[in-house]
Amino acid sequence: MLSRLLYLLPFTYFWSTRLRSGSIGFHVLFEWVAAAVLVVQLSPEPWPLSLQQSLLAYIAFISVYEVGYLSNDLIVAPGEAGGRMRGPQGTGRGWFTAWVVARILAFIAVTHVLHQLENSTWWAFFGALAVVFAMHNWISDREIKAGTFLWLSWFRFMAPIMFVIPSIYLLGVAFACAMSYSAFRQFGYLDSKGLLSMPGRKRPVVRWTFFIWPLLAAAVLFPSPDAKGFVVLTVYYAIIASLGVALTSLRGRSSGRT
Repeated sequence: MLSRLLYLLPFTYFWSTRLRSGSIGFHVLFEWVAAAVLVVQLSPEPWPLSLQQSLLAYIAFISVYEVGYLSNDLIVAPGEAGGRMRGPQGTGRGWFTAWVVARILAFIAVTHVLHQLENSTWWAFFGALAVVFAMHNWISDREIKAGTFLWLSWFRFMAPIMFVIPSIYLLGVAFACAMSYSAFRQFGYLDSKGLLSMPGRKRPVVRWTFFIWPLLAAAVLFPSPDAKGFVVLTVYYAIIASLGVALTSLRGRSSGRT
């Protein structure tokens, strides 16, 4: 009963069904901290206000996203062959409706607080997100679902940034996200679904090389003021991936000595 009450709060379902048993480190470093770095570096507002706006935008995002999770886990997956049974299976329609309504209300509340009620771009962004997630849930073709997953990852990354940083930087961030974050996640999704064999993709050196190559494009685009978002995100990812390789190497050496 307590867990069902907690599920009324946005983010709790994501935490319980995905994060708690998943790769939380990747989400922290390659999503949340990356978004914070971009917001602090690119927003003209004081950084505490910018981070607050980014957090609220993320709450709006996860409220919409969790409606997709709930629909997938409790409605779609039980009827699929080999569907993954996550969440409180067998939950009555009343609880499901309450969880969805709570998230819709949270989304509307955040929209009001951020003064986005009359912003057509806000509604277009989250409307597109809802459409992509609906397609991802209801399309059974695995190859087509791979395409919807790619765009879900893009919307996930862009949500806490899109309405905080100046529009002049958006295209650069969106491009860097698509080429780095979304592309890397896409390989993992394809591998997990048996659509692509990459048994060594989780090795730190693979991640390192993947996030190092965009530095070449960053060097080319650096003189352009519009490319600042691309450069900041690309350099951040390269640093994090390099630190990951260095730490893995140090652990390997220390364990070899013992």
